[in-house]
Amino acid sequence: MSMIGTLCDNVQSNDTAMLFSHSNREMMKKRIPNMVITVGQILVGVSGNAFVIHIYRKNSSLRSRLFYFIPWLALFDIHAIIAIGTFSILQDIFSICFPSLFLCQSMWFGVIFCTSSGALCLLLIAFQRYCYVFQKPVLTRKWHRLFIIISLHISVFIAIPVFFIVDLRTMSVGGVIREVCGDTLYEEKLIYKYSYLHSLFFLAFLLIVVITILYVRIGLKTFKMLCPKEKQRHPSSFRKAGLKYTLMYVSVFVVYIVAYIPSNALSLLPDETRTKVYHAMDENNSKHIALLVVQRMLIFSHVLNPLIIYLFHARFRREMGKYFSQCQIRRGQCCSCTELLRFNRLSVI
Repeated sequence: MSMIGTLCDNVQSNDTAMLFSHSNREMMKKRIPNMVITVGQILVGVSGNAFVIHIYRKNSSLRSRLFYFIPWLALFDIHAIIAIGTFSILQDIFSICFPSLFLCQSMWFGVIFCTSSGALCLLLIAFQRYCYVFQKPVLTRKWHRLFIIISLHISVFIAIPVFFIVDLRTMSVGGVIREVCGDTLYEEKLIYKYSYLHSLFFLAFLLIVVITILYVRIGLKTFKMLCPKEKQRHPSSFRKAGLKYTLMYVSVFVVYIVAYIPSNALSLLPDETRTKVYHAMDENNSKHIALLVVQRMLIFSHVLNPLIIYLFHARFRREMGKYFSQCQIRRGQCCSCTELLRFNRLSVI
């Protein structure tokens, strides 16, 4: 607590030191449930996506061009979970006084970069699936790598402006002066801030429209891909694999949109309204926790992707079953070896 007090000497007077210390302790207590929820999301999301990468890299049957972007999506999800989760925990710990402007801007940069790279990876997956279904020229691994590099550069370009539109915002709530991390309130920067935010919303809307069109065409084409003989012999089984694979990506895309709606909707509120919404609920702990969970709901899209892959990807489930069965066999062999060693020791004795 003393560290936070020294960091905020520039905004706190000696007369309000006791009030500041008491408010800081109270805010820390109120945000402990949010920190516990965030830590749980980080552990589950990182371990799940890391396991997806391990399974895809370990099994040669999954290392095909058709599944090339799934490990990349899992990697981007890991980075997004760490960035969003770390930023959320820092905001909970330093809810009254954020320690550094550069740290604030860096966290914003990391969140926007990771979410942008994940969104562009969804576009690459939809485009790859479109080329496969419509039998367009097959993209080689060189093209895949080039697309990943281009998407990363675009994500960096999209995230760089946050260093200009993000500041430490000073406000007085309940007689305590707070210095929080957020978008700037300086009048000379407002036009750039609103231009940047509207550009982000436009790019997100354009991305949603393009991916939706691709998946609508993919879905319509999938139903027409059956030959007459296959229709007579296997009316549904031949169609099932392609539909499930497409439905997996559609589910990832839909969850991504739904999870990002609350935070984007809250960011569209006017600055004064947002300040009242976030800081006027300090007396009601349950509403305050619920609001923060809704605001940070975007992390759920990255946490749920491994579950979606498991539910819809039959080959991934089979490989995962083989992996666990091999682990059990190895564990049994280790147990038998230890028992044999114990038997030998007893016999020697």
